[in-house]
Amino acid sequence: MDLNALGPLRFQEQYFERIWGGRRLASVYGKTLPPDVPIGEAWLVSDHPSAESVVSDGPLQGQTLRQLLDYDARAILGSRAVLTVHGRFPLLLKLLDSSDWLSVQVHPDDACAARLGEPDVGKTEMWHVLHAEPGSELICGLAPSVSRGELLHAVQSGTLGQLLPRFTVAQGDSVFVRAGTVHAIGGGILLAEIQQNSDLTYRLYDWDRVDASGTPRALHIEASAEAIHFGSHHGGKSGPLVFPGDSPTGGKREILAACRYFAAERIACPAQWRRETRSESFHLLLCIRGELTVSCGAGDAHLTPGQACLVPGRFPAFEVEGPADFLDYHVPNLETDIFSPLTGVYSQEEIARVADSH
Repeated sequence: MDLNALGPLRFQEQYFERIWGGRRLASVYGKTLPPDVPIGEAWLVSDHPSAESVVSDGPLQGQTLRQLLDYDARAILGSRAVLTVHGRFPLLLKLLDSSDWLSVQVHPDDACAARLGEPDVGKTEMWHVLHAEPGSELICGLAPSVSRGELLHAVQSGTLGQLLPRFTVAQGDSVFVRAGTVHAIGGGILLAEIQQNSDLTYRLYDWDRVDASGTPRALHIEASAEAIHFGSHHGGKSGPLVFPGDSPTGGKREILAACRYFAAERIACPAQWRRETRSESFHLLLCIRGELTVSCGAGDAHLTPGQACLVPGRFPAFEVEGPADFLDYHVPNLETDIFSPLTGVYSQEEIARVADSH
């Protein structure tokens, strides 16, 4: 395998039927979906055992992300990003289309997943709303006063809804969902989700839904109660915070969320953008408006809205040509990349709503 041919990597998208899914990935982004089924998820970049991404074009076409990592993980990851404890790429990038409520659910953190003997790591995630019908809602968190016993009683008595705070969202909103947070995505929403590379979901409630055969989907009440971070508070929508200093090319860079697993940024690129990476982390770029060309190493990738690529971590910089808006996901040095440039510009409270230092 010749990694001298490395440039931005495009992958074949993988689509998943979901009971709550829709067809917006076709109507909004023109994607060719399997016919006559509700598609809830498009996995854009994945190294999960259930769906390994395959390079779609270029000199490395046909290679899986898994094969590239086995050959030279450092070239793909960079010096800071690391594989999961299971030897997998650390992040998973998806698009979600919800025509109905997803289940009320929770994801475990790393420690809980290990304690319960799960095959995956935990799952902290972040949503960026790409489209929302008027009045579309999300659920995130519980009141800090809710105890485990109160939650279990509410589930058994059918009164869980009384404990769940809802808020409306619109295009451009972002929500940071730490592992251990009870949450649900409402209908009428198309969003981008960056997450730890995990497929662990514990359902608390599924709206009394049944599948085509009339069978309710399984619930995971005890595992959910084990995973929930009782006593924590969810602050609702997060950010954005604008990085100080004007780009020499007139672009605008905003931080939407950051934690030790990932940072999520939104870039408005009117013409050209250059990002210095110090070869510390790969970057996952998702076009959300306009068209952009991403260049590094031996090649480039052209992206339209709803398309993504991976910039390998071995490159100390990459360049983008617009005009376009895009999301940039990477593994940050929290102090250097986030806290230092924002401190003094924003209050600690404002920064804490976006960036998690734990």
